Amino acid sequence: MGEDPATADISGVDVQGMRLVAVMISGALCGLAGVYLAVVSSQVWVEHMVAGRGWIAVALVIFARWNPIRAIFGALIFGGAESLTPRLLAIGADVPVYLMNMLPYAITLLVLLWPYIRGRAASSAPSSLGHEFLRQDRH
Repeated sequence: MGEDPATADISGVDVQGMRLVAVMISGALCGLAGVYLAVVSSQVWVEHMVAGRGWIAVALVIFARWNPIRAIFGALIFGGAESLTPRLLAIGADVPVYLMNMLPYAITLLVLLWPYIRGRAASSAPSSLGHEFLRQDRH
């Protein structure tokens, strides 16, 4: 629905309904991720336990340029950075814990700046992303 909603509308798809369903599904998945983090991962809920991980997910989408293969690769990078600190501490490595906890966020910044550093800042985002679709405005 983000690339050409007018074509989808002509094909008989309810564009606004599909967008609503997509937002509801993404909200439900975010809720499930929060439940997983509180119940399974840390087995306790504390305020601010997410610590900005949602922004890492947004950075992952930007990094992936809406390509699922790149998204998997990026998720492995970000997830690996997140899991590096406990693994290093488990083997007895003497690492600065606070700097290691900052690593996923530093990688996020580098990944977001990399296209600008290389001079290829062109986005491949869907052309109608963030634009309201009204059937009467279709042309």
